[in-house]
Amino acid sequence: MSIEDRIRAATRARTDLVRDIRPLELPDEVPARARRIHRVRRWNGWLAPLAAAAAAVAVLATVAVVRHLDVFPSARPSATVTAPATVPQYYAVVDRPSTGYPGTGDVIVGDDRTGRVIATVSPPHGIQFDLLRGGSDDRTFVVLASSQATSGTAPDTWYLLRIAPGTARPYQLTKLSIKLPADSVSDIAYALSPDDRELAVESQGNVSGRGVITLGVYSVSSGARLRAWTTSTNIASGPADVTLSWLPGGRQLVFSAWSQTTNPAGALQLRTVDVTGSGTDLMAVSRALLTVTLSGPSTCATLSLTPDGGTVVCGTQYDFLSGTGGSAAGCAKGGLEFTAYSVRTGKPVRVLYQYRGACSNGLSSVLWTDASAREIIGATVINPVSGGKPSGQVGVIADGRISPFEIPPSVSDYSGLAF
Repeated sequence: MSIEDRIRAATRARTDLVRDIRPLELPDEVPARARRIHRVRRWNGWLAPLAAAAAAVAVLATVAVVRHLDVFPSARPSATVTAPATVPQYYAVVDRPSTGYPGTGDVIVGDDRTGRVIATVSPPHGIQFDLLRGGSDDRTFVVLASSQATSGTAPDTWYLLRIAPGTARPYQLTKLSIKLPADSVSDIAYALSPDDRELAVESQGNVSGRGVITLGVYSVSSGARLRAWTTSTNIASGPADVTLSWLPGGRQLVFSAWSQTTNPAGALQLRTVDVTGSGTDLMAVSRALLTVTLSGPSTCATLSLTPDGGTVVCGTQYDFLSGTGGSAAGCAKGGLEFTAYSVRTGKPVRVLYQYRGACSNGLSSVLWTDASAREIIGATVINPVSGGKPSGQVGVIADGRISPFEIPPSVSDYSGLAF
């Protein structure tokens, strides 16, 4: 099996980590009439017994061992941790049903400084909440939703969620009129602009039978598409999570792209595009900020650019791509960590946090970062060695330590938290 085949296999296997999403295939492989699938990242679908994948190819087996994550209460902090004043105070997360917990499907809005739930938002009748993304503050969120009856085949719906803690009306949920083109197959990522007026959406679709990635900018108030860029080259997130965000000022969009042109093992790039510029070819008008090789048992799973544009934070995975099988010693040695890279040099400059315990595999994800990555909010999940119980944590990372938040027990999708 070639390295390209391994990465394709890992990408397809990653679909088992989420509900009802097809993998991002290379453009010429997207069927002309593929049905719409909703992208919902769920770490509670990540961890499963190693033996369940023993007969699969090496990379596929590595991915399969991290299915069915349940964050057990014993893995949660026993006391409330007070977050620094510079860290967002409020979060929102879909309380999605999962094995072992009675998740309701509501959106839970919480205070990470007190551990208190301040609002519970139920979906409109016939609608299910799928995913959340935060705005420029920690009081504005965009919720991706779908029909319960036609999930995976009907168009997505977006809702704007504004919270007002401590008031008689703690939240307001407003349906947005944004609609993607009819040829869109799946929504990959989305992000709200700093002024809350525009929503950027990255989607996959078909044009004349060819697979195309589209990055569009839509008006929040009218739903109209204001700008769009497309590409039919091999840009995809591969086995890594998709990144889409705005830089302060609302002129630059940051997105991730998977490429095999820079290295035989493939690479994950972080790129920017000027929304006020000309041109519609996404790769031609954008520029690469950082390129990270996808090889070995530990490599970046997520890349997040700091607001000042000078640092990229890499959340690594351990034993997801290598196909060699992980080891407790390898994990403890440095297989799972948050690393800061300099945009100027393209080199790692410091390790923000490293999980030093033994594990068979794991994943880390960056949820928020301050201007220069001195403080971040990160989440990790690990599958212990010898069939132990999976565990996870989310909290503030600073000075090489993580201070976990107290999250409601029913929430098992730590990577789904939005700030």
